[in-house]
This record gives sequence, structure tokens and C-alpha cells, in this order.
Amino acid sequence: MGINQFLFRKISESFQEFSRYSQTAHGKRDVLQRKKEFDLNNYLRVFHAFDTYFYSLADITTLSIIDAGGPIQHFIGYSKEEVIKNGYGLMLKIHHLKDVVRGVRGGTRYFKYLYDQAPQNRPFIKVNRTLDLVCKDGKTMFVLAQSIPVLFNENMEPIYMLNIYSDISSMQPTRKYSHYIVDTSDPENPKRIPVFHKEEYKDCFPSTLSPAELKVIDLLAEGMESKEVAEKLFVSEHTVRTHRKNILKKMKCKNMIEVVKTALVEGWI
Repeated sequence: MGINQFLFRKISESFQEFSRYSQTAHGKRDVLQRKKEFDLNNYLRVFHAFDTYFYSLADITTLSIIDAGGPIQHFIGYSKEEVIKNGYGLMLKIHHLKDVVRGVRGGTRYFKYLYDQAPQNRPFIKVNRTLDLVCKDGKTMFVLAQSIPVLFNENMEPIYMLNIYSDISSMQPTRKYSHYIVDTSDPENPKRIPVFHKEEYKDCFPSTLSPAELKVIDLLAEGMESKEVAEKLFVSEHTVRTHRKNILKKMKCKNMIEVVKTALVEGWI
């Protein structure tokens, strides 16, 4: 199974759990009326005081994008109409597969946390993450994505999530991934709760790669030569060369530079 096929399977598995939690309000009797009364502009006015951003409004009861705006086409090349029409399907185009898996699993953790809190506190709980967005022209832009619940049913179950995207490419050149809940329900004691823990994503590494081979890739990414890797792992240089040969074969890469690049993009190291 190829790397992309492997990650697509993980996305499918993770999305089933995510949809169960995110669509809790689906079909509840007051949802349609609350949708009719909702005024998005009341929320967007707040963000105009901050940096330039673009946004999408997600109806999580139907897992669809119902609105989008700001200079969205200027930033990512896709028009408002394209974003709304393609909805969640567009996410597979503008996200690296690793970020889809991370986003879905982190989203599930967010909803689990949200429903553990008192109903009156839920409007003050959002989730933030950083990620690469793949623009229409193929270039990538590093963004901070903030997802904020802006409409609830009578049981305080979310209906709409407002997603605010800000370009932070120049602010964080290392492009380090982060994903965390911001809980300001107690203004005197705000909480920042990480929902991404790299060690918990080991099942997203291709099963064909052994732990030893992954460690070799990790050390090569640090700039070590085979001799240094051998010394670090207390194995022979011949063993490291064998690992490298097997890695190239399994990953179908031309050289170790391509291997390391793939490993970094997919988040294995």
C-alpha cells in the first residue's frame, strides 16, 4: 500500500469518529430556526480589529461550508463560490494528508472536551491550529486557523463553526505544527490545552517501515552521516547502509534526500 493510500485510510477511520461528535446537533428540532436567525456579521466585526484574514463558515450538522469571505481568492487562489461548492472535499486539496489526519483527530478531541464542559461555558471554547495550506497555484502558505463555535441549539450543541485563517508565514518560518484548545470560560484563569501529541500518531507511519528504519530517517534528517548514525544507535555501519537500502525500496524514493523530505512533510519526524 502506498503512502497516500495508507493516510487516506487513516483519514477515513478518524473522520467517522469526528463526524459522530461534530454532528451531535443534527436533526434537533430548533436547529433550522436558529440558522434562520443567525447573523454572521455580528461575529466578523470583532475580527476586523486584528490582522488580515479570510474565513469560512461551516455547518457541522451537515458537514458543509455555507459561507466564505475576506480576501480568500487573493490568498489561496480559490473563489468564495469554489470553497462553498466543494466544501469539505476541498480540504483534501488544500491540506497535506498529515494535516487532515491531525485536524480530524484534534477536532474529535476538541468536541469531547467541549461536551465535558458546562453548557454555558461552551461559547468561550475554541480550537486553534497551525498548518500549511496548499494554494491553487501549488504554493503553500503557513496559517493559523481558529475554529470558533458561533451558533448553538437549545442544548448548547454547536451548529456553526467560524473558521478564521491568518497568514503567519513570515512570523513562524520554522512552520512548527501546533494544535490546541483555548478555554476562556473563566476569564481570570484561561486555559491552553494541547490536543496534538506526536507520539500518539505512530499508527499513521507506514507499517512497512520498522522502528529502527524510522530512527535512521530521524537521525539522517539531523544531518548525520551513516557512520554517525551507526555510532548513535550502537550498530555497525553496514547495518545502517542496509536500513537505508530497505528504506529507499519501501518508500520508492530515489535518494535519502527525498526520503527525509517525505518524512518531514508527512510528520513522521
